[in-house]
Amino acid sequence: MKKLPFTTIRSVSGAIAAVAGSAILLSALNIFSPRAGAEAVAIKSSPKAPELVGTGWLNTPNNQPLTLASRRGKVTIVQFWTFGCINCRNNLTAYARWDKQFAARGVEVIGVHTPESDYERKAENVAREVKSLGVAYPVLLDAKGENWRRWGQQYWPTVYLIDKAGRARFVWIGELEHRNADGEKKMAALVETLLRESAPTAARPSLQTYQASVRPATIQLVADERPAKISGKKDRARKNVGRVVKTETEWKKILTAKQFEVLRLKGTEAPFSGEHASKKNGVYRCAGCNLPLFSSTTKFDSGTGWPSFWKPIAGHIKTHTDADGSRIEVLCARCDGHLGHVFDDGPKPTGLRYCMNAVSLKFAKK
Repeated sequence: MKKLPFTTIRSVSGAIAAVAGSAILLSALNIFSPRAGAEAVAIKSSPKAPELVGTGWLNTPNNQPLTLASRRGKVTIVQFWTFGCINCRNNLTAYARWDKQFAARGVEVIGVHTPESDYERKAENVAREVKSLGVAYPVLLDAKGENWRRWGQQYWPTVYLIDKAGRARFVWIGELEHRNADGEKKMAALVETLLRESAPTAARPSLQTYQASVRPATIQLVADERPAKISGKKDRARKNVGRVVKTETEWKKILTAKQFEVLRLKGTEAPFSGEHASKKNGVYRCAGCNLPLFSSTTKFDSGTGWPSFWKPIAGHIKTHTDADGSRIEVLCARCDGHLGHVFDDGPKPTGLRYCMNAVSLKFAKK
């Protein structure tokens, strides 16, 4: 989910433009709410930015790799994105203007393209979209998410400012201009600040090392929300709600094309594209098997463009860690339909955000 999630935020992707800070440091900084006004946040301790890895590059001389080590003494802007994320696309004009504005002073904009879908993973598709979107600065193809994990990433889009010493100094998560945040101007001013600095020589811990020391504990889910393969306990959810099993052909007969893509193929709808934006009194059910999943009393506005809840109906959902270990998937306990993902940046009392695809749900008034 482009939470802004390999979270979502598509991950609350910039869809959480309301997030003002590095997702990797949410618990450590404790200085903002995920729904606070968007701001650039100074990264605590200014850790050394992880080196960029991978040989798949676009828009470099002969498509040769770039390294942050080779840019010591210069300011670098590193932005994580994927071409299928509308929030990422909405930031592209700002990146292009920064590229032109600061190029003569040695500043380089580098796009790290970390895909969420298989379609976004194909190099030829990325190359086509980069050309179509007019992206002229270097783009690293992070097809397997290695850089995403090295940087402790959670959200699309995320923009880092790296100083002359190679330290990660500032971060902005989400759309730069969401709710008139004026992010392009604010981040440009910070680039000017970094350009005026001398390059210090003192060594710093790596961003990866620092993240490991402050990363919050794994999301804690109540026992009956966990699948057996994670909790090691009996999967009571399956026992309580029964099972609905259908063939692919049978599912296609009762689901719309979009519902099938999300529920059965684990796709992700675009943010702000679905229903359920308003909060009504009732119950949100699985669009595949009609199982009640969430009460309207637990729904809240996360600013992400996807319906969000801080608690499911007990025993009616299952969770499963994604193959790359970066996110926790949420499934219907009766039919195994893909609903979305759960993150640990929600409101009290649970502190969780169940970020759901609207097309996976159907609403029933009380």
